[in-house]
Amino acid sequence: MARWPPERRLPAEPPTPTPAQLDATLAATAWYLRLYHDTPDDPGVARMFCDPERVGAFAVRPEALAAGEPRALFRLLVATTMFQRRADLQIERVLRGISAQDADALTDPDALLAAADANPCPRARSLAALLTECDLTKDPQTALGTCAASPGAPCDLKRHTVLLKRYGHFGKVPTSLALTLREHGVADLAALRQRALEEATDPADAAARLESMLRRSWRVSDKIAAMALSMLTNPDLSPGLAPWSEGLDWSGYVVIDSNVDLFLRRVQFAGPWTYAARRAFILSLAARIDLSALKPGLRPYNPRLVQQAMYLSQSALNRKARPRDCAHEEPSPCGVCDLDRAGICSLRH
Repeated sequence: MARWPPERRLPAEPPTPTPAQLDATLAATAWYLRLYHDTPDDPGVARMFCDPERVGAFAVRPEALAAGEPRALFRLLVATTMFQRRADLQIERVLRGISAQDADALTDPDALLAAADANPCPRARSLAALLTECDLTKDPQTALGTCAASPGAPCDLKRHTVLLKRYGHFGKVPTSLALTLREHGVADLAALRQRALEEATDPADAAARLESMLRRSWRVSDKIAAMALSMLTNPDLSPGLAPWSEGLDWSGYVVIDSNVDLFLRRVQFAGPWTYAARRAFILSLAARIDLSALKPGLRPYNPRLVQQAMYLSQSALNRKARPRDCAHEEPSPCGVCDLDRAGICSLRH
């Protein structure tokens, strides 16, 4: 079984999955591969971020993403950071509501750095100051961006927090991503990947280093880093759209959110509920599922696809919104559907 992160960073050995846990995971994975994998309706994967109908002006051209064009990669990363602590469909509406001009401003690292350098507030000019000193928030009366240090002073971060329609401090995200690149002495994400490859001892170490580099940015958690990097590296997640599939061990990039946690609770995962322990358990489950036997052409071992099956099987809102879901089939497959028979259908149990 592949190990993630590298051996020296692993927590205690994950518990061996029980037959019931494995059966439920296998049922969810077979259901996901049959209905959603590599389709326009699969949420949170690279193909979605190429679709203007889903993410509006934040959509990147498929050919630009496949070629690893730096501007496309940065745009995808900024859009990805939005998908936390709110329903996917709500975030998609927010992204679609941002104009092309504003989306460009939010996703141009050179322009973000130039604006940070020109900002009269020193808290916006370095990553350390932005992370520890900037108290950007929203005025509860006007919903406009403000801060304690210079509440009335104009600031791009204040404008960004209004545009992104998230928490008051969320306006720091795009600039912090650009400042993270500068902190590592690189101009773009492709160069950041190259830095990780040069410093690493092996592909797993390179992958872990790159993840750690991204997590220096404001609001880039384990989940967000894994979500972005899996899209860029995992060759079977959105086939043909992963420009970094070579050189990095992408097997550990799994995205753990509330829906994945719901699945883990359904199968009685005993914990501990740290990100590392949950990730290790998902990798352990995936090591026992031969994806190539379920869908020809896939690599046998791919924890991100197994995790995506967990996530989508429990995401009632996403499923109800997609006509391809078995919930909309006539006659109803309930009673014979993989999810229903395993007792893990989010719409039935």
